Amino acid sequence: MTMNNTLGETFLVADIGGTNARFAVAVAGDCELSKFQKFPTSAFSGIIPAANEYLDHISGEIPSRACIAVACPVRGDTISLTNNDWSFSVEEVRQALNLKHLMVINDFKALAAGVPHLTSDERMQIGNGLPIANRPISVIGPGTGLGVANVVQDGGKFIILDGEGGHVGFAPGNEREIEILRQLSRQFGRVSTERILSGAGLATLYQAIARIDGVDAPDLEAADIVEQAKSGSSPQCLETISIFCSALGSFAGDTAMTLSSQGGVFIGGGIVPRIADLLIDSPFRERFEAKGRTSSFIKNVPTYLITTDHTALNGAASLLLDDLRN
Repeated sequence: MTMNNTLGETFLVADIGGTNARFAVAVAGDCELSKFQKFPTSAFSGIIPAANEYLDHISGEIPSRACIAVACPVRGDTISLTNNDWSFSVEEVRQALNLKHLMVINDFKALAAGVPHLTSDERMQIGNGLPIANRPISVIGPGTGLGVANVVQDGGKFIILDGEGGHVGFAPGNEREIEILRQLSRQFGRVSTERILSGAGLATLYQAIARIDGVDAPDLEAADIVEQAKSGSSPQCLETISIFCSALGSFAGDTAMTLSSQGGVFIGGGIVPRIADLLIDSPFRERFEAKGRTSSFIKNVPTYLITTDHTALNGAASLLLDDLRN
């Protein structure tokens, strides 16, 4: 299928996470996204009713093709999201939405595909470092889970390497974090990095700190912990955010060293933009650079916060267009 055969067609793109489902449309040949809409996934039983609700909102637009990014591994026809109970058949969704073609991809593959197209006002650099052109880029993001993907360039083309890097084992960086790991190991057995660097992880981390300190702590959601940390009303909440940012810095640096990501490390997801001011003042960048004998290498790698929530939708659209060109 060539691009000439699709000019004027409407494309649907979606970014389905554990908490929210985002939708937009684009017209082939232009691919400027429009008609953005966000729904809580809890309001729907699955992708088909959510997509139909969106299409009802944009009456008159009938998409012929779609790319749906999902927060889970993508293998075969059956898709089961990791952090909510949505499950679906790719072919059944294609037929239900009357699409000529449907791509389903990992959400961080979509986010990574959108990162090279970010403008300077859609990202905020944290700390020092200068990107090197044509070198690998890493993308990480704590949200409902912890997503990881990488971008490598080959002959002017972007190749996206997605995976499940958020499930690697948590590596503590100091004595306090070692004690937290001991607490969580007794609770969960194996402790993945996502167990801490996620929305649920904030609550898990907060409770672990309270137990270590012998303090009675109420059950708080991630938003409550962030609010109390910002207000300074809870020392445990403030330390929770500090350790979260520190662990994020260590993980970001480890990810960068794994792929030699001299193009930079970009941070997305739903949590970090809400704590951007606390992140800047945290040990994030110090821990990013604290890599012993390789610190001289890693200190030159820049880190950025993605400041728009449309990046994965843009990436999904670009991957759909690439698929049509091939």
